[in-house]
Amino acid sequence: MTIRDLSLEEKISIAMKRKGYTYQKLAEEMEISVGYAFDIVKGNRNNSDRLEQIKKILEI
Repeated sequence: MTIRDLSLEEKISIAMKRKGYTYQKLAEEMEISVGYAFDIVKGNRNNSDRLEQIKKILEI
């Protein structure tokens, strides 16, 4: 399995672990709630701007 085979959620999870990010840290940097950050990553909220922000922060 290569990185290309992973879902975006899996890529984000790996990047968070590599960079030492928790949902709390990610949410604080984005100035949003932890629940909202979690929902965006899990695909429960559709916010492409915030998703792009997460990808930029985590360098995905």
